[in-house]
Amino acid sequence: MKASEIRTLTKAEIEAKIVELKEELFNLKFQQALGSLENPARITEIKRTIARMKTILTEGSFAAEKKEVKKAKKAAKAVEEAKAEEVVEEAPKAKKTTKAAAEDKAEEAPKPKKTRAKKTTSSDAE
Repeated sequence: MKASEIRTLTKAEIEAKIVELKEELFNLKFQQALGSLENPARITEIKRTIARMKTILTEGSFAAEKKEVKKAKKAAKAVEEAKAEEVVEEAPKAKKTTKAAAEDKAEEAPKPKKTRAKKTTSSDAE
């Protein structure tokens, strides 16, 4: 059975087919043990078909989970952005730290002019 044919089946139908194929595989192994197996390649064919079916079942479940995860991430991101916008709008102006406030006051106050102290000489002292 081809993968495209398996994908057209429903999950329940695929699971039922797997059960049937496992029963057939059991019978073929029994025939092999007795030495009356006509087509030994049929065992490999059935094993591969079962594996294909299980793979397709797994793909379907992962695809559904991925969609749900993407939707959840988008919703969470939207909520975070909305909260961030509310916080920005509602946040009062933050008080400056003492260091920042001191720097602002220092900038506002006029700076005293620096003058050079005159050197005193012995002639000035007299």
